[in-house]
Amino acid sequence: MGRQGKKRQLTFDNIFIIGVGRQPIWADVTQDRQYKGSGERMKINAEEKKAGLLSESNLALAIRFFLDQGFVILEEVLPLPWVHNLRSATNVELESKYEGKEGELERARRHGGTPSPMKMPFTDPLIIENPMTFQILEHVFGERFYGSLPYGCNTAFPGSEAQNVHRDCGHLFPELEVALPPVLIVVNFSLDQFTADNGATEIWPGSHHTLNDDKNEIGTLRVGVERPARYPSVQMVMPAGSIILRDMRTWHRGMPNTTDKPRTMLSLVYFRQFYLPDNLGAAVTDLTDEEWNQFSPRAKLVYRLRRSLE
Repeated sequence: MGRQGKKRQLTFDNIFIIGVGRQPIWADVTQDRQYKGSGERMKINAEEKKAGLLSESNLALAIRFFLDQGFVILEEVLPLPWVHNLRSATNVELESKYEGKEGELERARRHGGTPSPMKMPFTDPLIIENPMTFQILEHVFGERFYGSLPYGCNTAFPGSEAQNVHRDCGHLFPELEVALPPVLIVVNFSLDQFTADNGATEIWPGSHHTLNDDKNEIGTLRVGVERPARYPSVQMVMPAGSIILRDMRTWHRGMPNTTDKPRTMLSLVYFRQFYLPDNLGAAVTDLTDEEWNQFSPRAKLVYRLRRSLE
């Protein structure tokens, strides 16, 4: 293979991984001439940005990349002034949470996050009902997928260290000989430019298909150092305003931030329908009428929001 054990920035042009059985294999996507991107990254054209939706061909490619590699990046989907406003609001929440709690950050290797308030700008439909995100989620999960509010964020603070390689969820039935379709997907919104210097996430394409986890990995979701060394990894270098969809079984880790500014992305988790019956829901009894009415009927369905569970 010639690439084993080497970490690269996400800049290769033609390669993606197809999961077959227990091992990923390399394949060539040079035939996809209409695709204007690089490997797992998709550059969104002006027509798509104006419509707020992926074209039929790019939607098919995004789904293909996601299912084969365990993640896909939609580059520069969101307008920068909007991103900068949201980043400022998120920084206020982070500063409030960690004020006087330096020890808590140090214990977490200076990686942290905070829940989002259930109000604007955090409940903007561009976040909680993003149409491009929902296009992909509906094709992967079906129309009645659900999400969780409030969502959180992942921040690599200055001086952060490399995390252990891990999954965010395990295989639903780890005893099976093949990996099943995804049941949990995390959607990240990059509020900063992600670079190698500020701790862009390292990820192992195709690792959501990897089985043979030992009991410790199944129990802790931490991946031993030997297995990741046998496969190529990439860093998710991307512009601010990009959106990442990741199968939560995919190996990844936070990386060192050697700059003097935090690097943040929002994190929304979505589930296949069977995880939560439709007759259950999330009570949001503390919301005012104004805050409740900001949610569209679609958002109330996706996040199973109810004023009362009685």
